[in-house]
Amino acid sequence: MIQKIWFSFRQQNNSIKIYIVALIIFLLAISSIKILGSSVSLGGVYVSIVLFAIGFMIWMFNFVKKFLVQIQGKEKILKCIKFSWFIFHLWVLWLAAVYASKIVNVGLGLPASDFNFTTTFFTFVCYFPALLVSVVGFGLIIYLAAWIIFTFRFMFKKQAFFENFSIFHIVGFIIIISLLALGHDKFMSNVIVNAPKYVRYIAFQTDYQYLPMYLKQFPQIDNTVKIKLHENGVYSILKEQENGYELVVEKIE
Repeated sequence: MIQKIWFSFRQQNNSIKIYIVALIIFLLAISSIKILGSSVSLGGVYVSIVLFAIGFMIWMFNFVKKFLVQIQGKEKILKCIKFSWFIFHLWVLWLAAVYASKIVNVGLGLPASDFNFTTTFFTFVCYFPALLVSVVGFGLIIYLAAWIIFTFRFMFKKQAFFENFSIFHIVGFIIIISLLALGHDKFMSNVIVNAPKYVRYIAFQTDYQYLPMYLKQFPQIDNTVKIKLHENGVYSILKEQENGYELVVEKIE
């Protein structure tokens, strides 16, 4: 009996093997909470989650690799994929710019459109979370579309479509999507909380400048600090201090 199980296990591909090991670790961790303690059992659950994610990524890598082999020589399909990939990264870049605008606004309390260099800098920083949330969104769309295709093909009894498909792939997909969403939320929350410190430092070094010559006719403006002009005669000053930067907003009378 054990030999048959072991032989059957060895016949599986690498992703299925990892799924099986992950499932065994998960079941052992859950069933032995009273024996091992909650902390050890929780660690086992985390290990199983990571293994499920690894198994799904291996399966996805092999799936994409097989798909690319099948479309070799089909120039129209390759051009369509390249164009879609280009559009996808344009979307991610636009979303990163939106994130950067919000972060600059939170950090300064002023319109992000007035701080071109700072917003541009944080656009690069926000490319990573924008990529994560985009993968999550498009992944869910593909997931739902795949299930619609599965359902219709099953209704017409084309069972061959389900060959090499495992329920574990669904678990792995959900775990990957959840981890990406969690990573996005953690990254953005950390940046938002620390926005006043980071944004003001970058703005002080880039967008804020010392008093221009044409403004020296206004003696009420301190010409020893960096300022930034806004609309309707409003200007802001960032004063460097030991614990950060103090923002002062005033208006030229």
